[in-house]
Amino acid sequence: MQTLQTSTPARLCYLHLASKDAQRQIDFYRRMLDMDSQAQADGSWVLSGPQRAMLVSPADHSGLLAAAFDLGNQPRLQALRVRLLGNGGIIEEVDSPLLEPGAFLIRDPQGRQTIFGVARPARQTSRPGMPGRLQHVVFQTTELEAMIDFYVNTVGFTVSDNVVDEQTGQLMTCFLRSDDEHHTLAFFRGSKNEWDHHCYETNEWNDIRDWGDRFAKERITIFFGPGRHGPGNNLFFMVVDADRNRLEFSAELEVTDASRQPGVWAQEEYTLNSWGRAWIRS
Repeated sequence: MQTLQTSTPARLCYLHLASKDAQRQIDFYRRMLDMDSQAQADGSWVLSGPQRAMLVSPADHSGLLAAAFDLGNQPRLQALRVRLLGNGGIIEEVDSPLLEPGAFLIRDPQGRQTIFGVARPARQTSRPGMPGRLQHVVFQTTELEAMIDFYVNTVGFTVSDNVVDEQTGQLMTCFLRSDDEHHTLAFFRGSKNEWDHHCYETNEWNDIRDWGDRFAKERITIFFGPGRHGPGNNLFFMVVDADRNRLEFSAELEVTDASRQPGVWAQEEYTLNSWGRAWIRS
């Protein structure tokens, strides 16, 4: 079976956020994540920093509108388009200031939008920035099995690890990869259908320390971590942005061979944080 990892590797390249207070949100990412901003004709803003980018659109609500993946080149993008159509996927054309012409999106059964395209060359900036590559996005869902079926069998993600309730045997969490990194997408079973968090991958433990110090200076409190996840084996901590969206900083995320079989973990605090207490979704 062809997968994203084996035939058309895809890397998360930007998020499109809606914001009820767009200027406050833009100011947060400019100040805290070293991102420059540029107004667009449609009223949205492009934010860009070292290996990270996003679109922010003013709206009557706040949250995630779409997650965009970079295929690296046009032949890979075209091959993915053909495969998605062959798998019964319905695609919609996308015009994005961050992607070359030819980008498209696909909607999952609950309406989430995933964009695929080829990233435009990063804007040149003299502004220094701390390391933190936009790396993964995570959701909560009331229909976990349906989401996994769609993203694996229609889109081509690969399951890296499953988290299972040992008493009931019910699947609780699934980590999915689109390239050699342990996950670029994950789903938690929850009582809501909502965006859970997004993550920036740093280079090493000292970067985690430095990001923590930066948020401490602004009196932005870590609400989960620091610790180490079981699935993915990465160091991490989590904070919230100006709209209370959750963001994670990570280091040492597992690199995963295509032949690796999915792992199985128990649904317990130790799985989500081997160093101590964990945030358990409900």
